Amino acid sequence: MKKFFVLALVLSLTAGLAVTAGAKDKFEIVMVVKLEGVAWFDNMRLGIQQFDKEFPDVKAYQIGADTADPAAQVALVEDLIAKGVDAILVVPNDPESLVPAFKKANKAGILTFTHEASNQKQVSFDIEAFDNIAYGRHMMDVMADYIGKAGKWQPFVGHLTSTTHNEWVDGEEMQAKDKYPNIMRATDRIEEKENQQVAYEKSLELLKTYPDLKAIMGSAMSTVPGAAQAIEEKGKIGKVAAFGTCLPSVAGDYLESGAAKSIHFWVPADAGYATAMVAYKLLKGEKVTDGTNLGRPGYEKIIIKKNKDGVPVIYGQAWMDVTKENLKEWKKPNGDYKL
Repeated sequence: MKKFFVLALVLSLTAGLAVTAGAKDKFEIVMVVKLEGVAWFDNMRLGIQQFDKEFPDVKAYQIGADTADPAAQVALVEDLIAKGVDAILVVPNDPESLVPAFKKANKAGILTFTHEASNQKQVSFDIEAFDNIAYGRHMMDVMADYIGKAGKWQPFVGHLTSTTHNEWVDGEEMQAKDKYPNIMRATDRIEEKENQQVAYEKSLELLKTYPDLKAIMGSAMSTVPGAAQAIEEKGKIGKVAAFGTCLPSVAGDYLESGAAKSIHFWVPADAGYATAMVAYKLLKGEKVTDGTNLGRPGYEKIIIKKNKDGVPVIYGQAWMDVTKENLKEWKKPNGDYKL
């Protein structure tokens, strides 16, 4: 009997040590981006890495597929669910395709969040750098000034399923309708699949089909350099210009040449950090409400609105404008770009 008691005690202590050893001492927060190997998401990784560095009770990192394929992104999310992480953050290629995986994650006790998907379902929060319609209206104002408030323009999106890209174009078209009746779209929105080569080829076709085209507006970061390359190649600088969302390091040379006139963006690192902060606060049992400071410029006093599915969407005020005139502000002393 005594021997049995000692054995039971040893087994009990061993089991307790095993549970303690297996318990998580850090929250695992993972960002899943649209596509790896591009400057935009390389920069976002810096924000996730900074968050990981600042919070010792967090293991935060970023992953992504080597193609902007919704199925590949869903597969990565499924892998994280199997791994049992604490929070999954996604910049969706196709918000709807993620819903079944998000449901599965939530059922497993994993929190889900998105960035650039204000119509997303099945998440605790979507986080936006700004109101997307207002951003689109702003870009139209900039473009309209350049083309003299009249003429043909063409909007591009990365994917026709990309909520954010299409909302920007919605804002651009609303602003043209409200303020610039003489600005006309050349044709339907063109999908360039987040691929600079496709944007270049589509732009060449546009320049040939619409010789009176004055502006190409990009939503994916790949559009401005692709369109600007086509504009340069066809000797159209001064007659046609590229505009849209891009980074100085990607579009800087084209701003210098005049093939691109203005680029607009938010700092991906800040957006990644802010999204991770929302996840962290919820994991810690804290509330995120109007006015919460997420610790990055443009996100110090957030606004929250619910989308049509009742999901709370966080809005910052974080857009930037860069032209040839202020491009030097985005360069380091050695000439490299800051972003």
